[in-house]
Formats: sequence, structure tokens, C-alpha cells
Amino acid sequence: MSVAQPVTARGSRRPGVRVRWRYVGGILLAVALLAFALPSVSGVSLRAVQAVVSSLPARALAALLVLWIGGLLLHTLTLTAALPRLTHRRALTLSLTGSAVANVLPLGGAAGVALNYRMVRTWGFTRQQFATYTVVTNVWDVLAKLVLVVVALPLLALTSSVVTGQWFHAVLTLAAVVALVLGVAVAVLASPVAAGRLGRLLDVALARLGRDTDLETALVELQQGCSRVVRASWLRLSLGVGLYAASLGLLLGACLWLTGAGVSPVVVLVGLAVERMLTLAGLTPGGAGIVELGLTGVLLVLGGDPAGVVAGVLLYRAITFGLEIPVGGAGVAAWLWARRRAGEPVEDLEAELQEAA
Repeated sequence: MSVAQPVTARGSRRPGVRVRWRYVGGILLAVALLAFALPSVSGVSLRAVQAVVSSLPARALAALLVLWIGGLLLHTLTLTAALPRLTHRRALTLSLTGSAVANVLPLGGAAGVALNYRMVRTWGFTRQQFATYTVVTNVWDVLAKLVLVVVALPLLALTSSVVTGQWFHAVLTLAAVVALVLGVAVAVLASPVAAGRLGRLLDVALARLGRDTDLETALVELQQGCSRVVRASWLRLSLGVGLYAASLGLLLGACLWLTGAGVSPVVVLVGLAVERMLTLAGLTPGGAGIVELGLTGVLLVLGGDPAGVVAGVLLYRAITFGLEIPVGGAGVAAWLWARRRAGEPVEDLEAELQEAA
């Protein structure tokens, strides 16, 4: 016993140490990209950006917040379609709290899913229902991002003589990889036979590693659940992600217009497509630094005013990324307080989030 106890203690601490190191590394990378790489690429100092943003009227900033909130409400159409009986209020809570956790941890999407799973279980949903919800919403989200790329880049080619260069080759490469992975996922979800075969292959591979699993049954059940949801709610799912993407486009365009970036609607659409693809990068919390640098570079290549572009991009990200952290964090705190009042144990939630991250 005296030997086993220290081993268990060390093992329980290791996930936390790894999470902290990833967190520190991601934060340092994001800070380096925002503080040094972004001014170097754009030729615009952060002090100049502050001057542009501080000159904006309060009413304009309030209008941007209204656009942001409206987009989040539109997004609940997709979430409630993927999880029947989920209310729009609870869908908004899931969206904000999951994003807040994902935005403060590198690769924090898994931790956000873990938090949302705890939430929906307290609301009476089953594990299978949440698995279906998670898969369907993520597939539709990625589909929307790919559609943006497919629509935006041909429009740019028709309306602009600017050479797209390596930025767009990189975006197209990323889109192609994502499309390939998504295609495999859709094929598995569309066919119980494909789901079963994939499950059997995974079971055999894991058995060779000494793990006894039944992923064949799990994937077939997941496929059946996703198929039922998609057949019943594909229109609401598509409408929700479409309206949400449109709201983000309006918000990005408004930010760039207010800061004097001087870009056309087509360029805004291209910027949105690039930004949506770059959010898939998980090297930093919420893609911080990577998204700003990539989006700024594309808009500058397409003729945007440097000071206006950098100010508009940072303003947009401050709303869609930065603001989600305190708002979503308040939602997490309110949920934990409600659970404690109900007498439910919540002490192990932090450990679960660290393990997921």
C-alpha cells in the first residue's frame, strides 16, 4: 500500500501539469503573435489601433454588441434542433459556457464538451442524446465553414484582380483536409454498415493494445441517433448555421467599416471564410493570435487600409472571442451555484475539465 499510494498521487497530478504547460505555451504563443508578429506584418502599432477604436462612438459599439447577441440567439436554432426538448435559453447557456472554457484552454474544445455534458445530464438528457447533439452540431458547423470557402473564393476571383498568393493556397489546403475528414465522418454517419465496420476496426486495433471495447455497437447507435435528428431537423440545422454565419459576416463588416478599413463586401466575405477556417486551429486558446494574424494578412493583401484593418479585426475578435470569456464564465459560475444549492456534488468538475483538456 505504501508503494501504490505515491504512484496514484503522481498519476493524478500529471494531467494537471500537462494542462498547465499547454495553457502557458498557448498563451505565450498568442501573446507573441498579437504583440510582435501582428504589428510587424501590418506595420501598425497597437497604440495606433487603440487610437482608432477609442474614437468610435459608444452607440456604434452598442450596435456591435446587439449584432453579436443576435447572432448567438440565431445559433440556438441549430442547437435546439440537434437536441430536441432543449430550450433556447439553455442552448444559449451551452453555447456561451462551452465557448468560454474552449477560449481559455489550448485544445479546450474537449473541456467545453465535458462541461456541456455535465450540464445536459442535470437537465435530464441521456448520454446518447448528448453524443448525437455534439456530432450533429459540429458536422453542421464545419459544413458551414466549408460552404463559406466554396462561395467566397470564386466570388473573389470574379471580382478582383489581386493575386491570392500563399494565404489562399493555405486556406484551400486546410479546407481540403477538413473536407476529407468531414467526408469520412459523413459517410460513417450516413450508413450503419460503415459505422459498424469502422467500429470493428477500432475494436480490433484497441484489442491489440490490451483494451476491451465495443465501439462497433456505440458507433452504430450513434449513427442511428444522428440519422433520426438529421432527417427530422435538417432544415432548422441548416437555417441556424446559415443565419449565424450571416450575423458574423455583418459583425465583421460593421467592425471594418467603423474603423475605416475600406474593404468591399466580397472581401469581407473572404475574410469571414478565412477566419472561420482558422478557428479550427487549436494551438492557442480559441485560435488567439493565429486568427488575428491570418485574417489581417488576407485583408491587407486584398487592399484594406492597414490601421483600419488591424483595428477592425481586433475589435471583431474582442467581441466574438474575448467577450465570450467573462459572459460564459458568469454562466458557469451561475450553473455551479445552482447545483450547489440543489445539493449536487460539483467538486470533481475541475478535475474532469483538466482531464478532458
